[in-house]
Amino acid sequence: MKSKQILEKLTTYCDEVRVKGFSKDSFHFPVDSNSIEDADLQKACSKVSTLFEMMNEACIFSEQLAKGNLQVSAARNNVFAMPMKSLQANLSHLTWQVNQVAEGDLNQQVYFLGEFSESFNHMIESLNEKQVLEQRLQVITNILEEGLFYVDNTGSVLFANPEVLKLLEYSSDEIIGKKAANLINKPSIGKKKLLDSILNGEKYDLKDSLLIGKSGKTTAVSISARPVYKNDVLDGTVISIRNISKEKQYLNSLETINKLLEKQATTDALTGIFNRMKFDETLSAEIQRSKRSKTPLSLIICDIDHFKQVNDLFGHQAGDAVLKNLSKLIKDNIRSIDFFARWGGEEFVILTPGTNIEGAARLAEKLRKKVESNKFNNPEHITLSFGIASFSPGDSALKLINRADEAMYQAKKNGRNQVQISN
Repeated sequence: MKSKQILEKLTTYCDEVRVKGFSKDSFHFPVDSNSIEDADLQKACSKVSTLFEMMNEACIFSEQLAKGNLQVSAARNNVFAMPMKSLQANLSHLTWQVNQVAEGDLNQQVYFLGEFSESFNHMIESLNEKQVLEQRLQVITNILEEGLFYVDNTGSVLFANPEVLKLLEYSSDEIIGKKAANLINKPSIGKKKLLDSILNGEKYDLKDSLLIGKSGKTTAVSISARPVYKNDVLDGTVISIRNISKEKQYLNSLETINKLLEKQATTDALTGIFNRMKFDETLSAEIQRSKRSKTPLSLIICDIDHFKQVNDLFGHQAGDAVLKNLSKLIKDNIRSIDFFARWGGEEFVILTPGTNIEGAARLAEKLRKKVESNKFNNPEHITLSFGIASFSPGDSALKLINRADEAMYQAKKNGRNQVQISN
Protein backbone atom coordinates (compact mmCIF):
# COMPACT_ATOMS: atom_id res chain seq x y z
CA MET A 1 0.00 0.00 0.00
CA LYS A 2 1.34 3.43 -1.00
CA SER A 3 1.34 6.67 0.98
CA LYS A 4 -1.39 8.11 -1.23
CA GLN A 5 -3.69 5.17 -0.51
CA ILE A 6 -2.97 5.38 3.21
CA LEU A 7 -3.73 9.10 3.29
CA GLU A 8 -6.99 8.59 1.37
CA LYS A 9 -8.06 5.81 3.70
CA LEU A 10 -7.15 7.80 6.81
CA THR A 11 -8.95 10.91 5.51
CA THR A 12 -12.11 8.91 4.79
CA TYR A 13 -12.00 7.26 8.19
CA CYS A 14 -11.50 10.54 10.07
CA ASP A 15 -14.39 12.11 8.15
CA GLU A 16 -16.63 9.21 9.15
CA VAL A 17 -15.62 9.53 12.80
CA ARG A 18 -16.33 13.28 12.79
CA VAL A 19 -19.79 12.71 11.32
CA LYS A 20 -20.91 9.49 13.03
CA GLY A 21 -18.73 9.37 16.13
CA PHE A 22 -17.44 6.02 17.32
CA SER A 23 -18.62 3.35 19.68
CA LYS A 24 -16.66 1.28 22.16
CA ASP A 25 -13.45 -0.27 20.77
CA SER A 26 -14.07 1.21 17.32
CA PHE A 27 -11.51 4.03 17.18
CA HIS A 28 -8.57 2.49 15.37
CA PHE A 29 -6.02 3.22 12.69
CA PRO A 30 -7.78 2.12 9.49
CA VAL A 31 -4.70 0.69 7.78
CA ASP A 32 -3.01 -2.65 8.42
CA SER A 33 0.67 -1.84 8.82
CA ASN A 34 1.59 -5.28 7.50
CA SER A 35 0.09 -4.34 4.13
CA ILE A 36 2.62 -1.52 3.68
CA GLU A 37 5.71 -2.45 1.70
CA ASP A 38 7.84 0.61 2.44
CA ALA A 39 9.65 -0.03 5.73
CA ASP A 40 9.83 3.62 6.82
CA LEU A 41 6.20 4.19 5.97
CA GLN A 42 5.24 0.98 7.73
CA LYS A 43 7.12 2.08 10.85
CA ALA A 44 5.47 5.52 10.82
CA CYS A 45 2.00 4.01 10.37
CA SER A 46 2.68 1.54 13.17
CA LYS A 47 3.43 4.44 15.51
CA VAL A 48 0.30 6.30 14.44
CA SER A 49 -1.70 3.09 14.97
CA THR A 50 -0.36 2.91 18.51
CA LEU A 51 -1.53 6.50 19.12
CA PHE A 52 -5.00 5.59 17.85
CA GLU A 53 -5.13 2.61 20.22
CA MET A 54 -4.07 4.77 23.13
CA MET A 55 -6.72 7.42 22.32
CA ASN A 56 -9.38 4.71 22.05
CA GLU A 57 -8.37 3.24 25.39
CA ALA A 58 -8.36 6.72 26.97
CA CYS A 59 -11.89 7.42 25.68
CA ILE A 60 -13.20 4.13 27.10
CA PHE A 61 -11.36 4.80 30.37
CA SER A 62 -12.90 8.30 30.66
CA GLU A 63 -16.39 7.01 29.83
CA GLN A 64 -16.23 4.33 32.52
CA LEU A 65 -14.85 6.78 35.05
CA ALA A 66 -17.70 9.18 34.28
CA LYS A 67 -20.14 6.35 35.04
CA GLY A 68 -18.60 5.89 38.47
CA ASN A 69 -16.49 2.81 37.73
CA LEU A 70 -13.40 3.48 39.80
CA GLN A 71 -12.00 0.00 39.05
CA VAL A 72 -11.49 0.70 35.36
CA SER A 73 -7.88 0.55 34.20
CA ALA A 74 -5.68 1.77 31.36
CA ALA A 75 -2.13 1.01 30.29
CA ARG A 76 0.55 2.71 32.38
CA ASN A 77 2.20 4.23 29.30
CA ASN A 78 -1.02 5.74 27.93
CA VAL A 79 -0.24 9.48 28.04
CA PHE A 80 -3.78 10.41 26.97
CA ALA A 81 -5.25 8.70 30.05
CA MET A 82 -2.79 10.12 32.58
CA PRO A 83 -4.89 13.16 33.70
CA MET A 84 -7.93 10.91 34.17
CA LYS A 85 -5.80 8.38 36.07
CA SER A 86 -4.87 11.16 38.47
CA LEU A 87 -8.56 11.96 38.89
CA GLN A 88 -9.32 8.26 39.39
CA ALA A 89 -6.71 8.00 42.14
CA ASN A 90 -8.11 11.08 43.90
CA LEU A 91 -11.70 9.81 43.67
CA SER A 92 -10.72 6.36 44.93
CA HIS A 93 -8.89 7.83 47.88
CA LEU A 94 -11.74 10.23 48.61
CA THR A 95 -14.22 7.33 48.54
CA TRP A 96 -12.09 5.46 51.06
CA GLN A 97 -11.84 8.57 53.23
CA VAL A 98 -15.60 9.11 53.21
CA ASN A 99 -16.15 5.50 54.27
CA GLN A 100 -13.60 5.92 57.06
CA VAL A 101 -15.34 9.08 58.30
CA ALA A 102 -18.71 7.31 58.11
CA GLU A 103 -17.30 4.62 60.40
CA GLY A 104 -16.23 7.26 62.92
CA ASP A 105 -12.63 7.87 61.89
CA LEU A 106 -12.35 11.67 62.03
CA ASN A 107 -8.58 11.75 61.50
CA GLN A 108 -8.89 11.79 57.74
CA GLN A 109 -7.55 14.78 55.80
CA VAL A 110 -9.87 16.27 53.17
CA TYR A 111 -8.38 18.65 50.63
CA PHE A 112 -11.43 20.45 49.32
CA LEU A 113 -14.62 22.15 50.49
CA GLY A 114 -16.52 23.04 47.33
CA GLU A 115 -20.01 21.52 47.16
CA PHE A 116 -19.46 20.05 50.61
CA SER A 117 -20.26 23.52 51.96
CA GLU A 118 -24.01 23.03 51.51
CA SER A 119 -23.94 19.84 53.61
CA PHE A 120 -21.77 21.75 56.01
CA ASN A 121 -24.51 24.40 56.29
CA HIS A 122 -27.15 21.75 57.02
CA MET A 123 -24.99 20.40 59.82
CA ILE A 124 -24.57 23.89 61.27
CA GLU A 125 -28.34 24.44 61.16
CA SER A 126 -28.86 21.28 63.22
CA LEU A 127 -26.76 22.58 66.10
CA ASN A 128 -28.76 24.49 68.75
CA GLU A 129 -26.09 25.97 70.90
CA LYS A 130 -22.98 27.85 69.74
CA GLN A 131 -20.85 26.02 72.28
CA VAL A 132 -21.89 22.68 70.78
CA LEU A 133 -21.42 24.19 67.33
CA GLU A 134 -17.85 25.21 68.15
CA GLN A 135 -17.03 21.80 69.60
CA ARG A 136 -18.31 19.96 66.55
CA LEU A 137 -16.78 22.43 64.16
CA GLN A 138 -13.46 22.04 65.95
CA VAL A 139 -13.46 18.30 65.29
CA ILE A 140 -14.55 18.60 61.66
CA THR A 141 -12.42 21.56 60.65
CA ASN A 142 -9.30 20.15 62.25
CA ILE A 143 -9.30 17.32 59.70
CA LEU A 144 -9.62 19.75 56.82
CA GLU A 145 -6.52 21.14 55.21
CA GLU A 146 -8.50 24.31 54.56
CA GLY A 147 -8.70 27.40 56.67
CA LEU A 148 -12.21 27.95 58.11
CA PHE A 149 -13.82 30.95 59.78
CA TYR A 150 -17.27 31.09 61.29
CA VAL A 151 -18.40 34.71 61.60
CA ASP A 152 -21.56 36.39 62.91
CA ASN A 153 -23.86 38.61 60.86
CA THR A 154 -21.53 41.60 61.26
CA GLY A 155 -18.48 39.64 60.05
CA SER A 156 -16.82 39.28 63.46
CA VAL A 157 -14.90 36.01 63.93
CA LEU A 158 -16.53 33.50 66.32
CA PHE A 159 -14.40 30.50 65.36
CA ALA A 160 -11.17 29.87 63.47
CA ASN A 161 -9.65 26.45 62.78
CA PRO A 162 -5.91 25.66 63.09
CA GLU A 163 -5.29 25.81 59.33
CA VAL A 164 -6.54 29.40 58.99
CA LEU A 165 -4.42 30.40 62.00
CA LYS A 166 -1.43 28.82 60.29
CA LEU A 167 -2.11 30.64 57.02
CA LEU A 168 -2.62 34.03 58.71
CA GLU A 169 0.16 33.47 61.28
CA TYR A 170 -2.09 34.60 64.15
CA SER A 171 -3.15 32.93 67.39
CA SER A 172 -6.81 32.29 68.11
CA ASP A 173 -6.87 35.01 70.80
CA GLU A 174 -5.56 37.56 68.28
CA ILE A 175 -8.40 37.12 65.80
CA ILE A 176 -11.55 36.10 67.76
CA GLY A 177 -13.89 39.10 67.65
CA LYS A 178 -11.97 40.77 64.81
CA LYS A 179 -13.54 41.43 61.42
CA ALA A 180 -12.75 38.52 59.08
CA ALA A 181 -12.72 40.79 56.02
CA ASN A 182 -9.95 42.90 57.60
CA LEU A 183 -7.88 39.81 58.38
CA ILE A 184 -8.31 38.14 55.00
CA ASN A 185 -8.63 40.97 52.54
CA LYS A 186 -6.09 43.22 51.02
CA PRO A 187 -7.03 45.76 48.34
CA SER A 188 -6.42 43.22 45.57
CA ILE A 189 -8.89 40.71 47.01
CA GLY A 190 -11.99 42.88 47.30
CA LYS A 191 -12.74 43.59 50.95
CA LYS A 192 -16.08 45.30 50.32
CA LYS A 193 -17.45 42.40 48.23
CA LEU A 194 -16.70 39.86 50.96
CA LEU A 195 -18.15 42.08 53.68
CA ASP A 196 -21.30 42.70 51.59
CA SER A 197 -21.80 38.96 51.09
CA ILE A 198 -21.55 38.41 54.87
CA LEU A 199 -24.00 41.20 55.69
CA ASN A 200 -26.48 40.19 52.96
CA GLY A 201 -26.27 36.42 53.39
CA GLU A 202 -24.89 35.86 49.89
CA LYS A 203 -22.40 33.43 48.40
CA TYR A 204 -18.90 34.70 47.71
CA ASP A 205 -16.14 33.02 45.65
CA LEU A 206 -12.66 34.17 44.72
CA LYS A 207 -10.83 31.42 42.86
CA ASP A 208 -7.28 32.78 42.83
CA SER A 209 -5.72 35.40 45.07
CA LEU A 210 -2.86 36.08 47.45
CA LEU A 211 -3.24 35.93 51.22
CA ILE A 212 -0.72 38.00 53.19
CA GLY A 213 0.17 36.65 56.64
CA LYS A 214 1.19 38.54 59.72
CA SER A 215 4.88 38.35 58.77
CA GLY A 216 4.22 39.48 55.19
CA LYS A 217 4.42 35.96 53.79
CA THR A 218 2.16 35.51 50.77
CA THR A 219 0.20 32.36 49.95
CA ALA A 220 -1.86 31.59 46.85
CA VAL A 221 -5.42 30.86 48.03
CA SER A 222 -9.02 30.55 46.95
CA ILE A 223 -11.72 32.03 49.19
CA SER A 224 -15.37 31.00 49.53
CA ALA A 225 -18.12 32.23 51.83
CA ARG A 226 -21.50 30.57 52.40
CA PRO A 227 -24.35 31.94 54.56
CA VAL A 228 -25.71 29.83 57.43
CA TYR A 229 -29.42 29.93 58.29
CA LYS A 230 -31.19 28.86 61.45
CA ASN A 231 -34.97 28.55 61.18
CA ASP A 232 -34.80 30.54 57.93
CA VAL A 233 -32.98 33.40 59.69
CA LEU A 234 -29.42 34.37 58.78
CA ASP A 235 -27.17 33.11 61.56
CA GLY A 236 -23.66 33.83 60.29
CA THR A 237 -21.32 32.83 57.51
CA VAL A 238 -18.74 30.10 57.00
CA ILE A 239 -15.61 31.30 55.18
CA SER A 240 -13.14 28.82 53.74
CA ILE A 241 -9.59 29.64 52.66
CA ARG A 242 -7.83 26.97 50.64
CA ASN A 243 -4.09 26.97 50.01
CA ILE A 244 -3.73 26.39 46.25
CA SER A 245 0.05 26.76 46.02
CA LYS A 246 0.65 23.06 45.32
CA GLU A 247 -2.27 22.96 42.92
CA LYS A 248 -0.83 25.88 40.95
CA GLN A 249 2.57 24.21 40.90
CA TYR A 250 0.92 21.03 39.61
CA LEU A 251 -1.01 22.93 36.94
CA ASN A 252 2.18 24.69 35.84
CA SER A 253 3.96 21.32 35.66
CA LEU A 254 1.03 19.83 33.77
CA GLU A 255 1.08 22.74 31.33
CA THR A 256 4.79 22.18 30.75
CA ILE A 257 4.21 18.46 30.19
CA ASN A 258 1.33 19.16 27.81
CA LYS A 259 3.48 21.56 25.80
CA LEU A 260 6.22 18.94 25.62
CA LEU A 261 3.75 16.27 24.53
CA GLU A 262 2.29 18.62 21.94
CA LYS A 263 5.75 19.35 20.60
CA GLN A 264 6.56 15.64 20.45
CA ALA A 265 3.28 14.96 18.64
CA THR A 266 3.88 17.66 15.99
CA THR A 267 7.66 17.58 15.55
CA ASP A 268 9.87 15.19 13.62
CA ALA A 269 12.21 13.65 16.17
CA LEU A 270 15.25 13.48 13.87
CA THR A 271 15.24 16.87 12.16
CA GLY A 272 13.35 19.01 14.69
CA ILE A 273 11.02 20.42 12.03
CA PHE A 274 7.27 19.80 11.87
CA ASN A 275 6.01 16.31 11.05
CA ARG A 276 3.42 15.08 8.60
CA MET A 277 0.59 15.12 11.14
CA LYS A 278 1.15 18.82 11.83
CA PHE A 279 1.49 19.50 8.09
CA ASP A 280 -1.90 17.90 7.35
CA GLU A 281 -3.51 20.08 10.00
CA THR A 282 -1.81 23.24 8.73
CA LEU A 283 -2.57 22.51 5.07
CA SER A 284 -6.30 22.21 5.79
CA ALA A 285 -6.27 25.52 7.69
CA GLU A 286 -4.28 27.33 4.99
CA ILE A 287 -6.61 26.08 2.25
CA GLN A 288 -9.59 27.48 4.14
CA ARG A 289 -7.76 30.78 4.66
CA SER A 290 -6.85 30.95 0.97
CA LYS A 291 -10.50 30.41 0.04
CA ARG A 292 -11.70 33.13 2.41
CA SER A 293 -9.10 35.74 1.52
CA LYS A 294 -8.76 34.68 -2.14
CA THR A 295 -4.99 34.78 -1.83
CA PRO A 296 -2.62 32.33 -3.56
CA LEU A 297 -1.25 29.26 -1.83
CA SER A 298 1.47 27.01 -3.24
CA LEU A 299 2.94 23.70 -2.18
CA ILE A 300 6.50 22.50 -2.80
CA ILE A 301 7.46 18.85 -2.40
CA CYS A 302 11.13 17.90 -2.64
CA ASP A 303 13.03 14.64 -2.44
CA ILE A 304 16.72 13.89 -1.98
CA ASP A 305 18.13 12.34 -5.14
CA HIS A 306 19.68 8.87 -4.76
CA PHE A 307 19.31 8.97 -0.99
CA LYS A 308 19.34 5.19 -0.75
CA GLN A 309 22.91 5.25 -2.04
CA VAL A 310 23.85 7.59 0.81
CA ASN A 311 22.67 5.04 3.36
CA ASP A 312 24.19 2.13 1.45
CA LEU A 313 27.61 3.76 0.98
CA PHE A 314 28.03 5.79 4.16
CA GLY A 315 25.59 4.20 6.63
CA HIS A 316 22.36 5.32 8.21
CA GLN A 317 24.06 7.67 10.67
CA ALA A 318 25.50 9.60 7.74
CA GLY A 319 22.05 9.58 6.15
CA ASP A 320 20.53 10.99 9.33
CA ALA A 321 23.18 13.72 9.40
CA VAL A 322 22.29 14.66 5.82
CA LEU A 323 18.60 14.92 6.73
CA LYS A 324 19.33 17.14 9.74
CA ASN A 325 21.78 19.43 7.92
CA LEU A 326 19.47 19.70 4.91
CA SER A 327 16.52 20.60 7.15
CA LYS A 328 18.50 23.40 8.76
CA LEU A 329 19.70 24.69 5.39
CA ILE A 330 16.16 24.87 3.98
CA LYS A 331 14.69 26.33 7.18
CA ASP A 332 17.29 29.10 7.14
CA ASN A 333 16.38 30.04 3.57
CA ILE A 334 12.58 30.30 3.68
CA ARG A 335 10.25 32.91 5.19
CA SER A 336 8.98 32.70 8.74
CA ILE A 337 5.43 32.35 7.41
CA ASP A 338 6.36 29.40 5.18
CA PHE A 339 5.54 26.03 6.73
CA PHE A 340 8.31 23.44 6.44
CA ALA A 341 7.81 19.79 7.41
CA ARG A 342 9.24 16.35 6.89
CA TRP A 343 6.82 14.45 4.68
CA GLY A 344 8.44 11.09 5.28
CA GLY A 345 11.81 9.41 4.64
CA GLU A 346 13.82 11.77 2.46
CA GLU A 347 10.80 13.81 1.31
CA PHE A 348 10.03 17.31 2.56
CA VAL A 349 7.15 19.75 2.01
CA ILE A 350 7.04 23.55 2.05
CA LEU A 351 3.72 25.38 2.21
CA THR A 352 3.98 28.99 0.98
CA PRO A 353 0.95 31.14 1.92
CA GLY A 354 0.36 34.20 -0.25
CA THR A 355 2.71 32.89 -2.96
CA ASN A 356 1.66 32.08 -6.52
CA ILE A 357 3.15 29.32 -8.66
CA GLU A 358 5.85 31.58 -10.10
CA GLY A 359 6.96 32.74 -6.66
CA ALA A 360 7.05 29.15 -5.40
CA ALA A 361 9.12 28.15 -8.46
CA ARG A 362 11.64 30.90 -7.72
CA LEU A 363 11.90 29.76 -4.10
CA ALA A 364 12.35 26.13 -5.15
CA GLU A 365 15.08 27.07 -7.65
CA LYS A 366 16.86 29.13 -4.98
CA LEU A 367 16.75 26.18 -2.59
CA ARG A 368 17.88 23.77 -5.31
CA LYS A 369 20.98 25.87 -5.98
CA LYS A 370 21.67 26.32 -2.25
CA VAL A 371 21.59 22.56 -1.71
CA GLU A 372 23.58 21.78 -4.85
CA SER A 373 26.39 24.14 -3.84
CA ASN A 374 26.39 23.30 -0.14
CA LYS A 375 29.18 21.13 1.23
CA PHE A 376 27.85 18.33 3.38
CA ASN A 377 30.02 15.63 4.97
CA ASN A 378 29.30 12.13 3.72
CA PRO A 379 28.62 12.64 0.87
CA GLU A 380 29.91 16.15 0.25
CA HIS A 381 27.19 16.99 -2.24
CA ILE A 382 23.54 16.08 -2.67
CA THR A 383 20.78 17.34 -4.93
CA LEU A 384 17.02 17.71 -4.67
CA SER A 385 14.16 17.21 -7.11
CA PHE A 386 11.24 19.61 -6.66
CA GLY A 387 7.55 19.44 -7.56
CA ILE A 388 5.30 22.50 -7.26
CA ALA A 389 1.53 22.95 -7.34
CA SER A 390 -0.65 25.97 -6.62
CA PHE A 391 -4.07 25.74 -4.99
CA SER A 392 -6.98 26.09 -7.37
CA PRO A 393 -10.70 26.47 -6.59
CA GLY A 394 -12.18 23.04 -6.13
CA ASP A 395 -8.90 21.50 -4.95
CA SER A 396 -8.94 19.33 -1.88
CA ALA A 397 -5.84 18.94 0.24
CA LEU A 398 -5.26 15.53 -1.31
CA LYS A 399 -5.57 16.84 -4.87
CA LEU A 400 -3.08 19.62 -4.19
CA ILE A 401 -0.61 17.16 -2.65
CA ASN A 402 -1.00 14.70 -5.52
CA ARG A 403 -0.34 17.37 -8.15
CA ALA A 404 2.83 18.53 -6.41
CA ASP A 405 3.89 14.91 -5.90
CA GLU A 406 3.36 14.08 -9.57
CA ALA A 407 5.43 17.12 -10.58
CA MET A 408 8.22 15.99 -8.28
CA TYR A 409 8.26 12.51 -9.80
CA GLN A 410 8.36 14.13 -13.25
CA ALA A 411 11.49 15.99 -12.10
CA LYS A 412 12.96 12.64 -11.09
CA LYS A 413 12.02 11.13 -14.43
CA ASN A 414 13.59 14.03 -16.34
CA GLY A 415 16.98 13.54 -14.72
CA ARG A 416 16.66 14.82 -11.11
CA ASN A 417 18.15 18.01 -9.58
CA GLN A 418 15.48 20.21 -11.11
CA VAL A 419 12.18 22.01 -10.48
CA GLN A 420 8.97 20.89 -12.16
CA ILE A 421 5.67 22.78 -12.04
CA SER A 422 2.38 20.91 -12.03
CA ASN A 423 0.20 21.28 -15.08
